[in-house]
Amino acid sequence: MEIEAKYTVSGADLEILATIKQLGAYTVAPASAPELQENTYYDTADGRLTAARHGLRVRRIGERSLITLKGPADVGHDGVHRRAEFEFPGANPDPQTWPHGVARDLALALTGGAPLLPRVVIRTERRVLHIMRDGVPVAELCLDRGVMRSGARERPFTEVEIELREAGTAADLSALARELAALVALTPELRSKLERALAL
Repeated sequence: MEIEAKYTVSGADLEILATIKQLGAYTVAPASAPELQENTYYDTADGRLTAARHGLRVRRIGERSLITLKGPADVGHDGVHRRAEFEFPGANPDPQTWPHGVARDLALALTGGAPLLPRVVIRTERRVLHIMRDGVPVAELCLDRGVMRSGARERPFTEVEIELREAGTAADLSALARELAALVALTPELRSKLERALAL
């Protein structure tokens, strides 16, 4: 289960957040370098995954590739997204090539084995800040700047995601959101990047 809060912020506020070392009771440790991601989302020609409110993504970071299958999101008015997520190494979006398991079975059931085509591409520069409470990692703060592209149309974006780690709780998510809101203007983002890109 993926649990994260998404917020739109200005580019200037994104730079402010990149410098923080403490958020209330939480310590902040930045990753050594930004990630340059290329995220390609796939669907059948007749949009079966979109109709079922699922997303299928291949993310490339340098030489690494990850396949992610995401389920329908339960989104609160506060910008908190909860959804099932399957993620594993790979570069081929065709579920027939995936390891046997729940993700493969679900993707084949949703697509009916139909060919998959690229629908949108989202390129992101992501700066990751590791958030710790009493020395235990509870969340990742992701500072994202990028471009969504669908066909000839594109749209830039700047946003913040707070994604809970295994030891993180709903109380941590709320506390971190409050601390961030005291520093910069946060606008809850109720749509995923995929939904916004498809709207182009």
